[in-house]
Amino acid sequence: MRVQVVFLADVPPKHLAGDIRAVSGGYARNYLIPQGLAAPATADQLKRIEKIKKAAEAKRARDASDLQGVANLLEGLSVTLKGRSGQGGRLYGSITTMAIADALTEAVGHDIDRRIISLTEPIRDLGTFQVPVRLHMDLIPTVTVVVEDASGRYFAAVPETEGEESADEDAETVDEVSEDEAEDAAEEEAAEAEAEEEDKPE
Repeated sequence: MRVQVVFLADVPPKHLAGDIRAVSGGYARNYLIPQGLAAPATADQLKRIEKIKKAAEAKRARDASDLQGVANLLEGLSVTLKGRSGQGGRLYGSITTMAIADALTEAVGHDIDRRIISLTEPIRDLGTFQVPVRLHMDLIPTVTVVVEDASGRYFAAVPETEGEESADEDAETVDEVSEDEAEDAAEEEAAEAEAEEEDKPE
């Protein structure tokens, strides 16, 4: 069942504070309301919409100003991650948003949350990838992620069977992830769908 809510804060990329939307009951109860991101669209809340919008606009401006310096550092930045691969450049394991966030944090000296890395699924191949970083609704710098073989090559010459046996389990920048962890990398975009599943009767 869907319910009407008033968004009290921005919930990128879909919703702005002050928006009135019909969302699934599970999404509202399990995520939006407990996190203080939205409230039921009661008469009292509807009267506050203009105040909510003005407060949100002021907060956006402050946040954008605070993060502009970080955005400038990130825009055009290139980071290199290494992983063991087989023939054709396929990785044993993957490069996740956590690995990218850690590399960016080290590069710019500012904590980068993995949840703002716009990667729909972990990277499983060698190569060069353009990855947006959603610092703010109006600040989305793009970084270059270069994924190389552990030897520094773009494509490994190691036979696949041999590579599987000798894969480097200690590589810090490669995460061997399960399907659950891969889904978790896109948890913000999938929050509503997951909440809807939780709301279904047994």
